[in-house]
Amino acid sequence: MDIKRASALISENLTSIYGYAFARLYDKDKVDDLCGEIVAEILESVKKLRDDDAFWAYAWRVADNTFKKFIRRERLIARIESQMAENADSGVYVPAPSFEEEIAEREEQSEEIYRLRRELSLLSKTNREVSVMYYVKNMSCSEIAKEKNISIEMVKYHLFKTRKLLKEGIGMERNLGEKSYNPGTFSLNFWGDYNYYSGLFQNRKLPGAIVLAAYYTPMTARELSIETGVAMPYIEDELDILETAGILKKDGDKYQTNIVIITEAYETELTKKTKDMYPAVADKVFDEVRSLLPRIRALDFTWKDSDDNRLMIMALNLAFVGGYKKASPDKPKPKLPLGGHGYIHGFDSDWSKHHFRGVTLENYFDDNKVFYAHVGYSVFKRTNFFSAGNWGEKQKAMCDAINEAPINDNKNATWLIENGYIKSEGKKYHANFPVFKKGSFDELIEMLSPVSENISGFMKEITTLAAETLADHAPASVKDQCADIATNIYSMDVMAILMEDLVARGKISVPDGNDAITTWGWRA
Repeated sequence: MDIKRASALISENLTSIYGYAFARLYDKDKVDDLCGEIVAEILESVKKLRDDDAFWAYAWRVADNTFKKFIRRERLIARIESQMAENADSGVYVPAPSFEEEIAEREEQSEEIYRLRRELSLLSKTNREVSVMYYVKNMSCSEIAKEKNISIEMVKYHLFKTRKLLKEGIGMERNLGEKSYNPGTFSLNFWGDYNYYSGLFQNRKLPGAIVLAAYYTPMTARELSIETGVAMPYIEDELDILETAGILKKDGDKYQTNIVIITEAYETELTKKTKDMYPAVADKVFDEVRSLLPRIRALDFTWKDSDDNRLMIMALNLAFVGGYKKASPDKPKPKLPLGGHGYIHGFDSDWSKHHFRGVTLENYFDDNKVFYAHVGYSVFKRTNFFSAGNWGEKQKAMCDAINEAPINDNKNATWLIENGYIKSEGKKYHANFPVFKKGSFDELIEMLSPVSENISGFMKEITTLAAETLADHAPASVKDQCADIATNIYSMDVMAILMEDLVARGKISVPDGNDAITTWGWRA
C-alpha cells in the first residue's frame, strides 16, 4: 500500500486511534505523544503491506506494539528519574507505579499466562500426564512411575523434557495454521458391502480438517495441533480413531492421510479433458435405446404404458448399469480395518452436491425370488434413499411392495411412501417403480446388451484417463490406490454425466411428480 492511501485512511479514522490511546493512558499529553508515534510507525512500515483490505488489522497490530514500546520507555525514564531524586533518609526516592505501568504489567502477565497455557496444550499425552501428576497432584516420581508403569528415570526425563519444551515455547511466536479458522470441507465416500464408516465424519469438522492437513505432508500430532488450533488432548483422541479406521497411517511420530482425496483441482482438470467426449456418446446411446422402445413396451412389466420420456429414462439407466457391470473389474474388494470389504476415499468438497445421492445395486431376497435396485441421480433430484430409517426394514418394505403384500406395521414403509418409492392402495403395498417378471427382465437386459457394451468401452476410456490424472494429483503414499478409486468413481460418474448431458440438451426431461424412475425390481 502506498503512503498517500494510508494517510487518507488514517485521517478519516484519527478519532479511533485517539480513542485507543486515551483508553490506555488518560494523560492528554501522553495520549498525543502515543497517537503521533502510532501514526508514524504505521506510515513507516505500511509499504510492506500487499493486501489493502488487511490495512486495519495491520494498523491495530502496529498500535499494540507501539503502545508496549511506549510504556517500556516511560517506565525506564521514570526509573532513571527516581534514581536521580534524593530522599532525606535513604538518598533515593522510589515513586509508586503509575496507572500506565500497572496496565503494562498486567498485559505482560496476561501474555505470559496465555503463552504458558498455549504450550501446555501442545504437550504430548505422556509429557502432559506426568507433569499434571507431579505439579498439580503433587505425586512423587516413584508414585508416577508405578501408576504409568515406567521407570523413575523415565519420569524424570519426561519432567525435564517438559520444562525444556515449555521454556523454549514460551519465548516463541506461534502462528496457528489455516485449518484453525478455515477447516475446509471434507466428505467421505464408501463403496462396498457394509459401511462401518458412515458416522466417522458426520457433523464434525475436526477429523476432516486433520485428514486434509495431513494429505500431502506428514505431520506430527504437535504440528496438527498448531495447524488446527486444537489442544493436544483432543487431537490425540481423533488421531487414534482415524488411525484405527485406516484413514491415517503413522510412520514414526508423523501421521499422513491414507486414502485418496478427490480434490476440486483434480476434478476441474479431468472435466476439462473429458467434457467434449460425452455428447457424441450420449447421442448414440439415446438413438439406440429409442429404437428399442416398441420391443420394450411388449415386455411384461408394470410400467409398459408409461410415456416415452419415463420409459427412455428407465431403459437408459438399465443400459448404463449394464455397462458399469461390464466395465468393473471382477476382483474381490479389499478388507477394511473397521470391518467389511470395499473402498473408501474422500472429497475436499460437499459430496452431497455430487452426481449421485445414493446407489444400491444388488438386493436379493426370498431365496433370490425378489430383487430391487436403485440409482439416485442428482439430476432427477431424488431424495437420498439412505437418508432415513432402518435399512433392513426399508429393504423389507421394498420387497413387500414388489410382492404387493398386505399393509403391515413396518414404520419405514411410511417414509418410502412419503418419498414416492412405494404406494399403499387397496390394503396392499405397491411399487412406484417398474417391476418385471424375471424372464422379461432378463430379456430386456439382453436387448440392451449391445448398448451396455458400448458404454462399457467408453467407461474404460474415461477411467483410464481419470486414473492417470488422479495419480498426478495424489501424494506418493496413496498412488497405488488411484486406479481402483478412479475405476469405482468414474465408471459410475459416466452414467450420471451422460444423463446430465441428455437432460441439458433436452433429449430427456426431468418428469413431474415423485415417481422412482431410476429404481427397478423383479420377482420370479
